[in-house]
Amino acid sequence: MQQLAIPLPDQLTTDATTLLIEPANREVWTWLSANPEWPLPQVVVVGPAGSGKSHMARALSLLGGGILLTAEGNHDPLQLVHSFPVIIVDDYDHYKDERWLFHLYNLAKEHQRQVVYFGRTAPASHPFVVNDLASRLRSLPCIEIHEPDDNLFRKLFRKELLKRGMMCGDDILEYIYRRFDRSYGTIHHLVKLIDELTLSQQRPLTLPLLKEVIDEGEAR
Repeated sequence: MQQLAIPLPDQLTTDATTLLIEPANREVWTWLSANPEWPLPQVVVVGPAGSGKSHMARALSLLGGGILLTAEGNHDPLQLVHSFPVIIVDDYDHYKDERWLFHLYNLAKEHQRQVVYFGRTAPASHPFVVNDLASRLRSLPCIEIHEPDDNLFRKLFRKELLKRGMMCGDDILEYIYRRFDRSYGTIHHLVKLIDELTLSQQRPLTLPLLKEVIDEGEAR
C-alpha cells in the first residue's frame, strides 16, 4: 500500500557515508578524502547549485577534524589557523569581505594549513574586487563537480524524495528522462514541486500525479 507524504525533517545524515560518489564528482572526492595527503595544501572546488558541495564540505570537516565556514560567519583568521588543520570555506564566491579571505589565504599558507574553497564559480571567471585575492585563488588547482550522468541523476532523485518521505518507481524516472535534461537543477525543481503538491493534497506520488505536477509547474 502506498503511503502519503508527511512533513519530515531531513532523514539522512550528511557525512561521508551518505555521499553518492559517481564519475561526476569522483575526482573531487578522491582529492578531498585523501586528507591530509593532498598534492597541494589549498584547492578550489566548484559545481552547480545542488551538486552536493555543502554535503562534501560537511563530510570533509568530520573526516579531517576541520571547521566549516559560511559567508555569514565571523571568525578570526589567525585563531582559525592555530585551531584547525583543515579550513573549509563554503560559498567562497558569496563572501563580501574579500580582504578577510585574502588574510585567511596568507595565514593558511604561512602556517601550512589546508584550505578548501567551495563555490559555484571558478576563480578564473569570478569578478573579484580584491585583485590580490583573485591572483592567489586563480593560482590554485580548481576541480569541478560535473552535471550528473543518468545513474547519478536516478540515485539523487530517489534520495531527495526519500528525504521527504516518498518513494519513486521506475515509471516515474523514465517519464522524467524523456522530458527533462539531466541536471541538479532539474532534480531540485521537480522534487520541490512534488513535495508541495503531495503535502497540500495528501496524495501519494504516482505517475499521474507527476504529470499533474509538471503541467502545473509549466503553467506557472
